[in-house]
Amino acid sequence: MIDVVDLKKVYQMGLVEVGALKGVTIHIDKGEFVGIMGPSGSGKSTLLHQLGLLDTPSSGTIRLNSTEITRLSDEERTWYRLMHLGYVFQDYALVSELNVMENVAIPMIAQDRPIDECYEAAKSVLKEVGLLERKDHLVYELSGGEQQRVSIARALVNNPEIIFADEPCANLDTENSRVVLELFRSVNKDLGQTIVMVSHEPWHMEYFDRIIFIRDGVIDEERMRE
Repeated sequence: MIDVVDLKKVYQMGLVEVGALKGVTIHIDKGEFVGIMGPSGSGKSTLLHQLGLLDTPSSGTIRLNSTEITRLSDEERTWYRLMHLGYVFQDYALVSELNVMENVAIPMIAQDRPIDECYEAAKSVLKEVGLLERKDHLVYELSGGEQQRVSIARALVNNPEIIFADEPCANLDTENSRVVLELFRSVNKDLGQTIVMVSHEPWHMEYFDRIIFIRDGVIDEERMRE
């Protein structure tokens, strides 16, 4: 599913080069729920952004299924993200002017699919996340936990091969964090959805199939859930 070999990412900070990733090699199987964990500044979000085509590595290779994404053009990367990947961010990234159903339908609308088909698919995934009755509400009418569930529904609407989640519980309290993590675990187990999630909370480990610990830009340890 995901194969990464000797991945490096160097940022130029003025006259100084900063190595955020220093030769990462990992494999993630289809259907796994993998947590990427490590201290602040360890490179965990940088790694997620490379895997999710949100940034370009300095060197190394990333293969998603049969596609070596490091060889794609910018236009091809944009289309690949739209067609094959889903994203959940800590700030929800919802459009405040749109209602819940319209927010969820955005990825399908961007594919130029018929609008009725987009809305039917949006309603279907909203039902899965328990928010169908909120489909006509605006973002400001939702709690933080509900907003994150809407963003998960948006990530699911295209039936993506992989969902990438970057600190999705960072702005939530413990109760709402558990709701979001239970939802992730449900779609992972029931739908076979592959999920790669960055987290810094130790108690989140109980939800992951496997944890990849990263420190100072290198893999420090890999651990299966006990």
